[in-house]
Amino acid sequence: MKNIIVPIVVLMSTAFSLSAQSSNVQVDNKEMKKEFYQSLSEDQKVELDNLRQLKKAHKTAIETSFTEEQLAIVNDESLSKRERRKALMSTFSQEQREMTKNHREVMRTKIEEFKATLSDTQIEEYESFSNKRGKKRKGQKRGH
Repeated sequence: MKNIIVPIVVLMSTAFSLSAQSSNVQVDNKEMKKEFYQSLSEDQKVELDNLRQLKKAHKTAIETSFTEEQLAIVNDESLSKRERRKALMSTFSQEQREMTKNHREVMRTKIEEFKATLSDTQIEEYESFSNKRGKKRKGQKRGH
Protein backbone atom coordinates (compact mmCIF):
# COMPACT_ATOMS: atom_id res chain seq x y z
CA MET A 1 0.00 0.00 0.00
CA LYS A 2 2.80 2.39 0.93
CA ASN A 3 4.52 1.62 -2.40
CA ILE A 4 1.47 2.90 -4.27
CA ILE A 5 0.87 6.08 -2.25
CA VAL A 6 4.34 7.58 -2.76
CA PRO A 7 4.21 7.58 -6.61
CA ILE A 8 0.65 8.94 -6.53
CA VAL A 9 1.67 11.82 -4.26
CA VAL A 10 4.67 12.57 -6.50
CA LEU A 11 2.50 12.55 -9.62
CA MET A 12 -0.13 14.80 -8.05
CA SER A 13 2.42 17.33 -6.81
CA THR A 14 4.07 17.39 -10.25
CA ALA A 15 0.72 17.90 -11.95
CA PHE A 16 -0.19 20.76 -9.62
CA SER A 17 3.15 22.51 -10.12
CA LEU A 18 2.92 22.18 -13.91
CA SER A 19 -0.61 23.57 -14.01
CA ALA A 20 0.46 26.51 -11.83
CA GLN A 21 3.39 27.20 -14.16
CA SER A 22 1.21 27.17 -17.28
CA SER A 23 -1.25 29.61 -15.72
CA ASN A 24 1.68 31.87 -14.75
CA VAL A 25 2.89 31.81 -18.36
CA GLN A 26 -0.59 32.81 -19.54
CA VAL A 27 -0.70 35.70 -17.05
CA ASP A 28 2.81 36.81 -18.05
CA ASN A 29 1.91 36.66 -21.73
CA LYS A 30 -1.26 38.65 -21.08
CA GLU A 31 0.75 41.30 -19.22
CA MET A 32 3.28 41.48 -22.06
CA LYS A 33 0.48 42.07 -24.55
CA LYS A 34 -1.06 44.73 -22.33
CA GLU A 35 2.25 46.57 -21.94
CA PHE A 36 2.88 46.30 -25.67
CA TYR A 37 -0.55 47.76 -26.44
CA GLN A 38 0.06 50.66 -24.03
CA SER A 39 3.38 51.41 -25.76
CA LEU A 40 1.65 51.97 -29.10
CA SER A 41 0.74 55.35 -30.53
CA GLU A 42 -2.94 56.08 -31.15
CA ASP A 43 -2.52 55.38 -34.88
CA GLN A 44 -0.85 52.05 -34.14
CA LYS A 45 -3.62 51.12 -31.71
CA VAL A 46 -6.22 51.88 -34.38
CA GLU A 47 -4.31 49.76 -36.89
CA LEU A 48 -4.01 46.85 -34.44
CA ASP A 49 -7.71 47.13 -33.60
CA ASN A 50 -8.47 47.08 -37.34
CA LEU A 51 -6.47 43.84 -37.64
CA ARG A 52 -8.56 42.33 -34.86
CA GLN A 53 -11.78 43.46 -36.52
CA LEU A 54 -10.65 42.02 -39.86
CA LYS A 55 -9.98 38.68 -38.18
CA LYS A 56 -13.43 38.73 -36.53
CA ALA A 57 -15.10 39.63 -39.83
CA HIS A 58 -13.42 36.70 -41.56
CA LYS A 59 -14.47 34.34 -38.78
CA THR A 60 -18.07 35.53 -39.10
CA ALA A 61 -17.99 35.23 -42.90
CA ILE A 62 -16.62 31.69 -42.84
CA GLU A 63 -19.06 30.62 -40.12
CA THR A 64 -22.05 31.89 -42.11
CA SER A 65 -20.96 29.63 -44.99
CA PHE A 66 -20.94 26.48 -42.79
CA THR A 67 -23.17 23.56 -43.70
CA GLU A 68 -25.15 21.60 -41.10
CA GLU A 69 -22.38 18.97 -41.05
CA GLN A 70 -19.74 21.63 -40.39
CA LEU A 71 -21.81 23.24 -37.63
CA ALA A 72 -22.16 19.82 -36.00
CA ILE A 73 -18.36 19.46 -36.03
CA VAL A 74 -17.89 22.94 -34.53
CA ASN A 75 -20.35 22.18 -31.73
CA ASP A 76 -18.98 18.69 -30.98
CA GLU A 77 -17.66 19.01 -27.42
CA SER A 78 -16.19 15.51 -27.48
CA LEU A 79 -13.46 16.65 -29.90
CA SER A 80 -10.41 18.65 -28.89
CA LYS A 81 -9.87 22.02 -30.54
CA ARG A 82 -7.24 20.48 -32.81
CA GLU A 83 -9.49 17.54 -33.77
CA ARG A 84 -12.38 19.90 -34.51
CA ARG A 85 -10.19 22.03 -36.74
CA LYS A 86 -8.85 19.01 -38.62
CA ALA A 87 -12.33 17.54 -39.11
CA LEU A 88 -13.71 20.89 -40.18
CA MET A 89 -10.92 21.58 -42.68
CA SER A 90 -11.52 18.21 -44.34
CA THR A 91 -15.13 19.26 -45.07
CA PHE A 92 -14.34 22.70 -46.55
CA SER A 93 -15.65 23.42 -50.02
CA GLN A 94 -13.37 24.94 -52.62
CA GLU A 95 -14.99 28.34 -51.97
CA GLN A 96 -14.31 28.06 -48.23
CA ARG A 97 -10.70 27.06 -48.92
CA GLU A 98 -10.31 30.12 -51.15
CA MET A 99 -11.84 32.37 -48.48
CA THR A 100 -9.36 31.04 -45.93
CA LYS A 101 -6.40 31.35 -48.29
CA ASN A 102 -7.32 34.92 -49.25
CA HIS A 103 -7.82 35.89 -45.62
CA ARG A 104 -4.41 34.48 -44.70
CA GLU A 105 -2.74 36.49 -47.48
CA VAL A 106 -4.55 39.71 -46.51
CA MET A 107 -3.65 39.23 -42.84
CA ARG A 108 0.02 38.63 -43.66
CA THR A 109 0.12 41.85 -45.67
CA LYS A 110 -1.70 43.85 -43.00
CA ILE A 111 0.53 42.49 -40.23
CA GLU A 112 3.65 43.41 -42.21
CA GLU A 113 2.25 46.92 -42.75
CA PHE A 114 1.56 47.19 -39.02
CA LYS A 115 5.03 45.93 -38.10
CA ALA A 116 6.54 48.56 -40.42
CA THR A 117 5.15 51.24 -38.08
CA LEU A 118 6.77 49.74 -34.99
CA SER A 119 10.07 50.71 -33.41
CA ASP A 120 12.78 48.06 -32.98
CA THR A 121 11.82 47.62 -29.33
CA GLN A 122 8.14 47.26 -30.18
CA ILE A 123 8.94 44.72 -32.88
CA GLU A 124 10.89 42.63 -30.37
CA GLU A 125 7.98 42.77 -27.91
CA TYR A 126 5.43 41.93 -30.61
CA GLU A 127 7.45 39.02 -31.92
CA SER A 128 8.13 37.69 -28.43
CA PHE A 129 4.48 36.83 -27.85
CA SER A 130 3.47 36.22 -31.46
CA ASN A 131 6.38 33.78 -31.99
CA LYS A 132 5.44 31.83 -28.88
CA ARG A 133 2.13 31.07 -30.56
CA GLY A 134 3.84 30.09 -33.81
CA LYS A 135 6.43 27.90 -32.09
CA LYS A 136 3.67 26.16 -30.16
CA ARG A 137 1.78 25.42 -33.38
CA LYS A 138 4.88 24.23 -35.21
CA GLY A 139 5.76 21.97 -32.31
CA GLN A 140 2.29 20.46 -32.40
CA LYS A 141 2.56 19.76 -36.12
CA ARG A 142 5.86 17.91 -35.71
CA GLY A 143 4.47 15.87 -32.85
CA HIS A 144 1.79 14.30 -35.06
